[in-house]
Amino acid sequence: MPRSEELIGAFRRLAEGRESKENVVALARREASALIEMQRRLGITFPVEGQLLWHDLLRPFAELLEGATPGPLSRWFDNNLFFRRPIISANLLRTSSILDKYVFTDLVRGLNWKLILPEPYTFYRLSQNQSYSKWDDLVLDFAEIVAEDLKSLGDSTPTMLQLSAPSLAEKRLSPDEVETIKEALKVVKKGFKGILMVHIFFYDASTAFPWILDADVDVVGVDLFTTELKGIEGFSFSGSLALGCMDARNSYVESVEEIRAALTSTAARIEAKSYHMTTNADLEYLPRRVADKKVERLAAAFQALRGEAS
Repeated sequence: MPRSEELIGAFRRLAEGRESKENVVALARREASALIEMQRRLGITFPVEGQLLWHDLLRPFAELLEGATPGPLSRWFDNNLFFRRPIISANLLRTSSILDKYVFTDLVRGLNWKLILPEPYTFYRLSQNQSYSKWDDLVLDFAEIVAEDLKSLGDSTPTMLQLSAPSLAEKRLSPDEVETIKEALKVVKKGFKGILMVHIFFYDASTAFPWILDADVDVVGVDLFTTELKGIEGFSFSGSLALGCMDARNSYVESVEEIRAALTSTAARIEAKSYHMTTNADLEYLPRRVADKKVERLAAAFQALRGEAS
């Protein structure tokens, strides 16, 4: 979720030395609590904590893993957002827990919540590797680190883990790349007992078909704004299909009818065990007020569809 203008200002003052870290964390905590309460009130099935302490999706790992440091600012795919590219100067080593320093775990304890992390191959592709002689070792090491850190959350472990994976569809991958990715997903799945989702966005998800269907995941997510459905028709989804039916990169707030039409028309063409309704990407690209409206509208569409189903 995006930060409010107040929180953005607090982080800016912190960087300038005019605000204490304790005050910024306290403000982020209040915002996270309000976000969770909003989602619970709306009936969101898997609420998110918001991850408001995260400057970008990779930063916690770049900052806290031994062997990694935050590098230069780089553009986040084709968006007007930037991230610090991790510099891998030595083989990655987890020396302390990571997630509990960046997630308000006490706020989500007891909830069926969703956590969003980078998919291992995407982490590798977005990093600058200066240490590993074999790229696949970096991918598998990161997968092990994700699995280990999830275990450290104890009774605050998420019910659903979303691995954000745009790099899986950026180009057609080689058989060796595919096998390494599938092995990395297996490592995460072995260490995580909840629902594992791989969400492919920014690119046409059909680029990762059909091999992604054989990966050890419970849910495959696709970006309906970049994916041609004809490219994934005819495949068998033994698991669930998550449909990114709201555009997180456009301030237009889709109507309930538009969301409903996107879901029903897709379900009519592609058979899956079940369907998830979600945004096509993270909402951090939008102003907070617009992101909140998107969440409210998504919840309204879900309630409408659930009423029809009953």
